[in-house]
Amino acid sequence: MIDITYYIIGILGFFGLFYGGNVLVQGTVQTANSLNLPAHLIAITLVALGTSAPEMIVSVNAVMKGSPDIAWGNVVGSNIANLLLVIGGASLFITLTDNSKSLRLDIFWMVISTALIFVFGYFFHGISPVVGLSLTIFLVFILIFMTISSEKKHGQSNSAIEREGKHFSPLIVGLFLTFGGIIIILIASEMLVYSAIKISIGFGIEESLIGVTIIALGTSLPEISASVAAARKGHPDIAIGNVLGSNLFNSLGIIGASSIASYPLTIQTPQAFITYDLPIMLFLTIILGGGLFYFKKVNRVFGPILIIIYLIYLINNFL
Repeated sequence: MIDITYYIIGILGFFGLFYGGNVLVQGTVQTANSLNLPAHLIAITLVALGTSAPEMIVSVNAVMKGSPDIAWGNVVGSNIANLLLVIGGASLFITLTDNSKSLRLDIFWMVISTALIFVFGYFFHGISPVVGLSLTIFLVFILIFMTISSEKKHGQSNSAIEREGKHFSPLIVGLFLTFGGIIIILIASEMLVYSAIKISIGFGIEESLIGVTIIALGTSLPEISASVAAARKGHPDIAIGNVLGSNLFNSLGIIGASSIASYPLTIQTPQAFITYDLPIMLFLTIILGGGLFYFKKVNRVFGPILIIIYLIYLINNFL
């Protein structure tokens, strides 16, 4: 008999994700306007870093506890979930269009970062601490490059936002809402994942399958919440930027930090990932990244298709 408390925690977590996503989008837009920067840049850096925090915590803890397979499963599974479930879910509400000048360069960085962990995971069967440190440094370089090369928005009037805050500057309010939204999402996602794991164990599902599917999906909940809320509020550039940035952080920062935490050992790639998950991750990154690179949008008709593909991927994992 499964305790009804787990179901209540899961429901509260779900509503927390919905509320936190709305707060995060509002904060992102206000922060971007206050700094005269594109919302896409804030989404691909600040928001993506915040929503990737669960993957970082889960993966590093898993490695330190001697479970590197969970770290691999979390990163690869989250990348796949971002591409299929997050983009698919967000595109159910609106055609995701992003005309940011840096979009194509950002897609290039995402593809390169994914290709790097594919090469090391597939051909070298793991990532050493030295390689992990190099990946982390590479991520810092990319973030600095993105920030420096970003263009200010010209002719933007901030009078509307200035009227909103009488006691605090619009930037302070925007950052407060952004970080507040991230914190709410992280707490809510933790509640939902906790309840899902407890319920799954109650039904007798194996722990390894829980790690590859439920935990990977659960740590992608912040991205899902943020991107769906952005799409619903008419900010598709934030939805796309969040996915690109999250996959970038996953591929370089999280797997890099995990391999550093494993010192002096190398994080060995699970055999199943070499033959199944890694090739799928790279294939989806190239196909969806290429489509975004060329068309700069994801039509609403692809939303259900991407979600169905993700469900097929999950079912194959269980089978």
